[in-house]
Amino acid sequence: MKWYWTQSLTSQLIGLMLLALAVSQGISFLIYWDERGQALRQAAKEEFLVRTASVARLLEATPAVYHPDILRAVDTTYTRFWLTMESPDRVAAWQRDAWRRLGTPLPVAASPARRTSPTLSAEASEVESSILAPEPGATASSAWSTLPAHAWPLARTARFMRLDDDYGSGLAVQLQDGTWLNAAFAKPSLGSAWTSQSTVSLGITALVLSFIAILAARRIARPLRRIAVAAEALGRGEETAPLPEDGPCDVRCTAVVFNRMQERLRRFVSDRTRMLAAIGHDLRTPITTLRLRAEFITDREMREKILATLDEMQSMTEATLAFAREDAAGEATRTVDLAALVESLCDDMADLGVDVSFDGAERMPYRCRPDALRRALRNLIENAVRYGERARVALLRSGEWLEIVVVDDGPGIPDGELERVFAPFVRLESSRSRATGGVGLGLSIARTIVRGHGGDIVLANHRGGGLRAAIRLPQASPLRSKLERHHSTTEPRSRAKVTVGPQPD
Repeated sequence: MKWYWTQSLTSQLIGLMLLALAVSQGISFLIYWDERGQALRQAAKEEFLVRTASVARLLEATPAVYHPDILRAVDTTYTRFWLTMESPDRVAAWQRDAWRRLGTPLPVAASPARRTSPTLSAEASEVESSILAPEPGATASSAWSTLPAHAWPLARTARFMRLDDDYGSGLAVQLQDGTWLNAAFAKPSLGSAWTSQSTVSLGITALVLSFIAILAARRIARPLRRIAVAAEALGRGEETAPLPEDGPCDVRCTAVVFNRMQERLRRFVSDRTRMLAAIGHDLRTPITTLRLRAEFITDREMREKILATLDEMQSMTEATLAFAREDAAGEATRTVDLAALVESLCDDMADLGVDVSFDGAERMPYRCRPDALRRALRNLIENAVRYGERARVALLRSGEWLEIVVVDDGPGIPDGELERVFAPFVRLESSRSRATGGVGLGLSIARTIVRGHGGDIVLANHRGGGLRAAIRLPQASPLRSKLERHHSTTEPRSRAKVTVGPQPD
């Protein structure tokens, strides 16, 4: 899971978009919650003022005998109205009386004194009255604020106070007959701004953004994946069609640069192969001329030495031409059974009298250039038999690699020479005889072939004696699997033939 979130472009884009959504929604919620609270408080205050003004007009327009019935009729679950002869100068006592009339069942903020239910018994009411009795000497407080006539519907001033920090309010206005209409308002909070509708809305938004992020990530990753597949194929020596140069500007520029690089590499390899083939071909004429002239040397010993040197030069030239000719042919890459390929080569060489054995392995489908790989393996087996009497071949899986291991019973190679033997025309056998060794191109050609498949050849002295030569080939990876599926659905283009020059008669 950690790899998916850190390596997948889609997951990272989804995560960033959801993070942006959460941050923006959080900021919007804070802003909206503050504005909503202010709007609700203002609406509640206006409702309270309008209702109180209406009750005051109604009381002034009706006889006093109907006032108790009117006050009971206009009371609501969160508003109480009552009449007093005294002005509400004792603020604390007025507040306690207001909370008592509102009653405890309402979920309002804490009151200065314990609230009581309107259904208390007479004895309890007497006790409550003694508790709520006004303090001696209490005077008007700054808790009351004066509402001017333009601030509310009646053309007279009124006294207003906040009973709590939420929606609780108090109001006192003097009627025309001198009595005071008192009103207390404590509307319960409407609850959290975060509702089930908000959750559903946020969930739908997150799903839509995730879907858009997946589409965007795939649109971005598709051309990048094409470039990765083409780069993998190019690194393995396969021919790939030029990438389509479309999409966003950055991706299009990357495809253009990759196509240019691929064309330059092809041109470089082609020019190098032509040059190598031309040199090898042109050397044939002077070698042949020297051979003819050497025949006229009367000193037999000198003539044989010169002819031996010319034979060695001829062998080198032929090997160089063979390598250049095969490289120019450009074998197509295809999927084969690697175990069957190795086994068939060992059987063919055993039929020719070579002492080689193969430790059978399970079926291993592998994408390669089989003829080139057979040549690299044949070079290793021939070296093992030439210098180590026999060759034992095995096909193994080792971590991220497939290994074709060739072990012989020879003296091995000094540790300091294990890398140098891969240089062209390097031979550790000092006799320079064709019977005891080649021209020194076998290992160089084998490594070139294997590295063209994305692998390498590793030499090591075997602990039980002899030399261990391992052809390491990369196993299938997710990218390589995509490459194989890509080549299974599209026919690879054949590589351009490189002309190596006319062959001699």
